[in-house]
Amino acid sequence: MHTPPPPPPPGGPSPAPRDPHRPQARGPVPPAAQHPRPPIVWQAVFGLGALMLLWPLTSLTGVADLIGAPARAIAVMAVIGAACVGVVGLGGLPRPILTLVLTGMAGGGYLLLADLFVGMGVAGGVSALAVPFVLLELIGGGALWGGLAGLVAAGVQKLRGVR
Repeated sequence: MHTPPPPPPPGGPSPAPRDPHRPQARGPVPPAAQHPRPPIVWQAVFGLGALMLLWPLTSLTGVADLIGAPARAIAVMAVIGAACVGVVGLGGLPRPILTLVLTGMAGGGYLLLADLFVGMGVAGGVSALAVPFVLLELIGGGALWGGLAGLVAAGVQKLRGVR
């Protein structure tokens, strides 16, 4: 036969013993801790970052020589920007600004790796001494352009009522 547990002591149940090595929460839990931010979609970051390889691809295929440097720059930037804003903005991916900043950084890393290992001439044939500076330029510039595209994608999401 099953016996019920003993009743709690007067004044309610006793609190759990305090662990001295664990920080104790003080006061109410802030709203940010109650609802954590959604995770970054890393597949989109690395996939969209790979679009940056369109830049050296236009040189390898001869498209850059055919249409000229200004038209190449505008065309490649427009295609990459439209793809990023379309996927993140219209696709409703969470945290659009951070996602596209990381995408731009990944794209800069791809360009540097392509130049170092394949010699695509993205940075004019990088020497080992110049790598840190080119890394800063490619990844920092990618982060800047990604941030701008992220602002546009966030605006698209807001207009669509996704956020």
